[in-house]
Amino acid sequence: MVRKKKPEPEYRLNIFYHEEWQSKERKLVFLFRTVQEFVSFNYEILLEDKVEGRTLHIKIAGLNAPSSLMPGMGPARGKKEYNGLEGVYTLVVKKLDGTTNEYRLDFMHDRIRVLESPRNPIVTISTQPIMLS
Repeated sequence: MVRKKKPEPEYRLNIFYHEEWQSKERKLVFLFRTVQEFVSFNYEILLEDKVEGRTLHIKIAGLNAPSSLMPGMGPARGKKEYNGLEGVYTLVVKKLDGTTNEYRLDFMHDRIRVLESPRNPIVTISTQPIMLS
């Protein structure tokens, strides 16, 4: 009997609070990165989002070549920032091909918790902050 290999996640998502050093405004950052690394350019992940009640919808709408054609390497990145999300929310992530994952997240003033995630996710979520550049 041949076992099916479970699909590997295509994206990483870091969710964390970040304070702008100039404005001192605190925002909730959703930073998507591809698992695949690119060697030619620093591609951008195109994201479409909307908040409906306690559900946050984020559609991964593809990759975009950078406007400056300076060479660079690393994962493609896409970022969304939010103010005022507090409490338990459902995050729905949808890829261009229609594949959808749902997560339950708890946003508190001092921390973020992942309450539920799908069995075979297309996106792995971490609440560890990473450098924004």
